[in-house]
Amino acid sequence: MTDTHRGGFTTADAGEAAETLSRLIGRAQVQAPANDSFELALSWAVAGPVMCRRAQVGRGSTVRMGVESPQTINIAQVSDGAMTVRAGGDHHRLGPGPYRMPQDRFTSTMEATDLSIVAVDHAWVQDYAGELLQLEDFRLRLTGTSPHHQAAAAYWADAVGYLREVLNDAEAVKVPLIVAEAQRRVATALLCCFPSTFTDHALPNETSTRLPGPVRRAVTYIDEHLGEPIELAHLAAAARIPTHQLVIAFRQHLGTTPGGYLRTARLDAAHHDLLEADLTRGDTVGAIAYRCGFTNLARFATEYRTQYGRTPTETLHS
Repeated sequence: MTDTHRGGFTTADAGEAAETLSRLIGRAQVQAPANDSFELALSWAVAGPVMCRRAQVGRGSTVRMGVESPQTINIAQVSDGAMTVRAGGDHHRLGPGPYRMPQDRFTSTMEATDLSIVAVDHAWVQDYAGELLQLEDFRLRLTGTSPHHQAAAAYWADAVGYLREVLNDAEAVKVPLIVAEAQRRVATALLCCFPSTFTDHALPNETSTRLPGPVRRAVTYIDEHLGEPIELAHLAAAARIPTHQLVIAFRQHLGTTPGGYLRTARLDAAHHDLLEADLTRGDTVGAIAYRCGFTNLARFATEYRTQYGRTPTETLHS
């Protein structure tokens, strides 16, 4: 199951706020109002490579942070108050629309702010983009800070809204398929709504029969290690996704499980070798079965007959 969890804290102590923010996000300086009525509330919900975070800074309070997040893409939106971002010589005051935060070193200042951020793991969304484009070596670079247009901003808001609904639903987060769909919606919206190197490429024709990257990598691993012991964990590691996501992907794109595909691949290889066998070289059913990954000869014979309608021995001598 995708790692999903929630957390948060609320404090009226400016020192505690600075210490906690520095530990969780980045170097922080906190300025309390003259009447010491400081207030900060921070909450978050995580679903694997995607996080929703909300920060609320009370009236008269100011939070300044130095942040560097090269491994994360952060899309921020201010619903109340004011926030400014400084990166290099640039200075930007966030408006009502979504804004992509810099990934290099930047400083942000929040004054009586209600801020929401969606953080997406850069490597994960890059892999996802490569699968959509069918480019194994694709490199994602964000080239703009705002959506292409208002319609793109609305699409982003819809995707984020769905993600939050899922993360706020205790039953929904228990269903990997629902969580995966919410993650994909946010990743798709990020790639389509914000300027990046992704939009420099045309998507492949929808009728293409090429498999997505994780499934293709798992299939390649099977083909290259057919005679070796192969477990689901090996395939997930080769595919670079969790085991439950690999099972879902195989069912969606190949109509079977990874184990089912492996069994069929081994039977097909054994069938081919039996047909091409040369009895004068001493080829035997047992040797061929073992070479194709079958360690139980009786089970191999049963599965082979079910698949091809005759025994391995009959094929060998045909």
